[in-house]
Order: sequence, then structure tokens, then C-alpha cells
Amino acid sequence: MNDSDTQYEEGSWRAVALALVNALERRGLEAQVHGHRAVRVSNPAGEPDPDDPCGALMHPGMRQEVVCRSHDGALWWWWAWAGPTRQSPPELELLCPLLETDTAAERIARVLAVPFADSPAETSP
Repeated sequence: MNDSDTQYEEGSWRAVALALVNALERRGLEAQVHGHRAVRVSNPAGEPDPDDPCGALMHPGMRQEVVCRSHDGALWWWWAWAGPTRQSPPELELLCPLLETDTAAERIARVLAVPFADSPAETSP
């Protein structure tokens, strides 16, 4: 943690992260807080069928990580996108200020949305 992050002790940052987890879970997503000031989110509707071994191997599911980092003297949520190679560090992109829990949850839910996940399967005529 650098000097600009001292406004949040680890416990208070964790409380904000847990509030984000709760907001994400209310939107049907699964989320966990991780020690490197990150929240990992997944959409269970985007997971491959557990009875499909090929799907499990070929489809990574719908997952996203956001991290808490400093920006202009305040803490923000940042998207953590995969780098161009496996060895590359993640590429970070601003998401929203740390305390804007509902904004962060709504944007994450939009990225992990599965269109028509709740609609009935189409039937052949």
C-alpha cells in the first residue's frame, strides 16, 4: 500500500470489498475477496455444462477480476484484463471510485451478462 492508500486500513478496504461482493451476489453473480486487494467474479450462467467434458476443457467460463488501486490520490476499482501473453501482467483500466459499490457491481454485471440466459430453449418446428 502506498501513502495515498493510507486512508483505508486493510480492514476498512475489506469491508468495502465485501459490500461489492454482496452487490454482485444480488445480481446473480458469484464473487470472492482475495488478499491482493482484488475481487474475483464469475457468472454461473456462463459456465459450461458439467456433463460436457469438452466444454469444460475448451470454455473458461465467464470470469472477471477487479482490483483496488490508487488513482489521483484516491482508491478506485480497476478492471484487470489479461495481458497479451500468459507471462504478461494484467492490464488495468479504471472502473470507478472505490466507494461507488453499486456502479461497480452494475458495470461488472453488464460485462458478465449472458444474453437470454433466463429465456426458454428454442424448440424446432
